[in-house]
Amino acid sequence: MLSNMTVKINSLRQVLTTGGVAFSSGILEFSNYSKDGETSTNLNYEGYGATAVTMLNAGINSNGFASGYIDIINRVPVFKINSFTPTSLPIVVAEEELATTFS
Repeated sequence: MLSNMTVKINSLRQVLTTGGVAFSSGILEFSNYSKDGETSTNLNYEGYGATAVTMLNAGINSNGFASGYIDIINRVPVFKINSFTPTSLPIVVAEEELATTFS
């Protein structure tokens, strides 16, 4: 069953397979609502090819729209992502050096 979610990438690991295809995996976070209010849940994910490259370009802490399906691997649910569209990228604040002025 196909599932669509808005997610945040919490961790990202990317490698090339022996066939040269990009592969990414890690942990993503999605939110849902229950009787207790909004609840955040972490979920393992995997993506291949163009999806893996898009996720790498988006980076850790970015938000996006993921489409895929849940697979159970060794009794652990894994979200197999077929497509990922970033909706917001993380804000990176550069460290500034203090300027010293002499009179």
